[in-house]
Amino acid sequence: MQQPDDRRRTTDDRCRTTRDAGFFQSEIENRKSKMYSRGQAMVEFMVGLVVVLVLLAGLIQIGQLTHAHTRTMIAARAQAGQLAMASTRPVSETASLISDWVLGVDLRRHTHDDMAMVTSNAVTLPGELVGQAHLEQVPNAPVSALSTLRDSPNPAGDFFLVKGEASESVNILPIIRRLVYAHSTLEVESDAWLVWTKGIY
Repeated sequence: MQQPDDRRRTTDDRCRTTRDAGFFQSEIENRKSKMYSRGQAMVEFMVGLVVVLVLLAGLIQIGQLTHAHTRTMIAARAQAGQLAMASTRPVSETASLISDWVLGVDLRRHTHDDMAMVTSNAVTLPGELVGQAHLEQVPNAPVSALSTLRDSPNPAGDFFLVKGEASESVNILPIIRRLVYAHSTLEVESDAWLVWTKGIY
């Protein structure tokens, strides 16, 4: 038969055992919670790093395309300038009066697959513009190309427009190629239009 002291000691041992078990269980749960938090933070860091890399690559790619566009515009302008100062009369390029653009397959405005919508008054509008230019004040010099604009049925064709063209291929960065544009290169094209001036001066 157990004495009161023995029963009290047994009860204390049971309470201590219960407290120890609860402590260890709480410690395990805390460690699991910390490990979960660390894992979540690592995943968020990796996702943020990927986003930053994509944004950085996009900025670099835009810079490369901008520089390529600048170079092609300079080259096209130089070519058009040489044609404009040529001594022989060039074959006038067809000048279409564009009123709007029809979206292409990509459904984006001002891209390469868009189609120009020629205005309905493509014939009368140049005549109206020439009529407002007061060409009667220009001396009727035989060598002046401006003297034929007033009486011409197609004034737009008598401007003797010359066209300079240039293009350049830009390599697409691998990360942009995988996520945005599934092609290895992008062609940048530029056009520049000028008027043949040799017959005016």
